[in-house]
Amino acid sequence: MVMVTYRFALDPEKREEVRKYIENLHENLDNCVPLTFMLAFFVTVIVDRWKNIFANIGFIENTALAIATLVRGTEPEMVLTRRTIIRYLVLSQVLVFRDISLKVRRRFPNIDSIIKSGFLQEHEAVILEEIDCPYNKYWVPINWASAVLQKVFVEGKITAAPLFNAAWQEVKTFRSNMAILCNFDWVPIPLAYPQVIFVAVRFYFFMCLFTRQHLDMTDTRTIDYYFPILTVFQFIFFMGWMKVAEGLLNPLGEDDDDFECNFLIDKNISTGMAIVDSTYDKFPEMRPDKFAEPAFAPFYPEDVIDSGTDHALIGSAQSVTLADPSDQIDMMKVDINSPIVVGKRDSTTSTFRRRLSSAFGRRTRSHSVQHLGPEKLEPDTPFSQSMAPQRPYGPFELSNGFMSSEGFNHISSNGHLPKLEEEESTSVDSEATEVNTISPPSSHAPDPPTVPPPTTVTQPVFVVPRTISEDTLGPTSPTSPFNQTLENDNDGLGRMKF
Repeated sequence: MVMVTYRFALDPEKREEVRKYIENLHENLDNCVPLTFMLAFFVTVIVDRWKNIFANIGFIENTALAIATLVRGTEPEMVLTRRTIIRYLVLSQVLVFRDISLKVRRRFPNIDSIIKSGFLQEHEAVILEEIDCPYNKYWVPINWASAVLQKVFVEGKITAAPLFNAAWQEVKTFRSNMAILCNFDWVPIPLAYPQVIFVAVRFYFFMCLFTRQHLDMTDTRTIDYYFPILTVFQFIFFMGWMKVAEGLLNPLGEDDDDFECNFLIDKNISTGMAIVDSTYDKFPEMRPDKFAEPAFAPFYPEDVIDSGTDHALIGSAQSVTLADPSDQIDMMKVDINSPIVVGKRDSTTSTFRRRLSSAFGRRTRSHSVQHLGPEKLEPDTPFSQSMAPQRPYGPFELSNGFMSSEGFNHISSNGHLPKLEEEESTSVDSEATEVNTISPPSSHAPDPPTVPPPTTVTQPVFVVPRTISEDTLGPTSPTSPFNQTLENDNDGLGRMKF
């Protein structure tokens, strides 16, 4: 209708005027209605809500198996105890479902219908009505089941406290599932949200009826399809997507695709009673199985064998044969610094790669095995004697270009360390590192210590590791050359002056 009206009912002037309006709408339609984003977010929320409701809808099997395993006894009283616990749990589920599902509400319109169905007894209904609580009473049957479970534990029918806790945790989990269902029903998705989505989708495709038309009859560069076939397919996909979300919006409703809550109630009461009563403590006679036979092979129907076999799950390199099992492979030790371990390096490429990585702030690759290489002995100097035992690397041979331990050979014999030079070759301040011996106190001022002239160091600056004491006596070290013990060390801590 739009195509016929535009092409045959309008004169050329009106057609040109309409074309300008439609082209403007076509250019701004996708920016005005972000349909893909809106619909995708909406469907994600709906599907996630649907999955959570289904995961917490409440199946009785785990709880019934725990009760049958942990609450032992074949006496009529114990059988009645297990059956009563299961009935109370399903009764709680009935009370919840009849408030959140219209199907269950039609089946149980009042308490009398629940009594006649056998889930609730008359004396229990009286107690339930007499409970002074203005809110829902879903918790009452769970409380009864917990009290019965505690009673059999006190009587010794549950042999240990951890077993009682395991049984009660299953009851608690079943109650938590019912609480989650109530929460989803009490706090639904805001009504305006699906309304906005539904209106946006319909508005978008209504505008597409006009904007997806072939407007310029004189344009021979584009094909005139007369009918927007791609828009029709887009309409089918997006509307189908929206209809899926619309069907999952309330899974506890009365649609054909909604959850069958009445069926679940009947299944739970029947399955639970069978687990704790008719099949309790019963199992077949144990006989040897055929899987123990040494020549056992799996069995398949003949028609399945003729149709082909399944693909085996094997590793991607498992089928590659590089050597026979009987071959003797010569193995030899490899140096950790060899190219087979660290890889072959191209000096130009490696340098460029390191500079590129440094420019982008990437950390260099580190190996889990330390590259020891040839052992490097530290020189016999006072400083090297104060460090740890000999190591395969120098004390300052680091990756950032600090000077190696060989740079300490010029330390003077009197134990003084040279003053350190900054990278700009400027001398450091007066707090240069020195080693002084504290003289005993005297009446006259001591002579100033002899300080050797500054020694210019051409290598970059290094930092001497040392331990700083918290008191005012200065830094300390337990080994030479800092072995001058303070004479006023009255507390016996063995402080030493650096």
